[in-house]
Amino acid sequence: MAAIWSTDPTGGWKLLPTAGFPDEDTLHTLVEQGPQLLPLAGSPRLAIVGREVRLGSGSADLIAVEPSGRVVVIEVKLAANAEARRAVVAQVLAYAAHLHGLTPAQLEAEVLGQHLRSREYESLFAAVTDASQDQSTDEAHRRLMRD
Repeated sequence: MAAIWSTDPTGGWKLLPTAGFPDEDTLHTLVEQGPQLLPLAGSPRLAIVGREVRLGSGSADLIAVEPSGRVVVIEVKLAANAEARRAVVAQVLAYAAHLHGLTPAQLEAEVLGQHLRSREYESLFAAVTDASQDQSTDEAHRRLMRD
């Protein structure tokens, strides 16, 4: 787990205490608004395209898409949730099984349609393009800061 530090009034550094989240909905919102906060390998850019997306007999907390077009299922659990470690793996596998074999058109029309529209995306392609543009902007900013 990463530590968060702050400066104190004397200019020194102090470790901020760990703080939890009051409920999973608060954590869902945080991830939805800032998916780049997720501790993922590499530096993928995610466009969140749905929240509480119906997949089979359950609902995935968040569905995102990478600029490459890869669909990402995000299931959020609080550490206090005792079932979190085992159950979340089973949940995500069940959601992935539901998505397996869907064409992009089926995914867009049958699964994500209303979610895309509520986020003002005309299509899944528009969401991917939006994520790609964000990534290009970030890469350009990093290059500019390096030079």
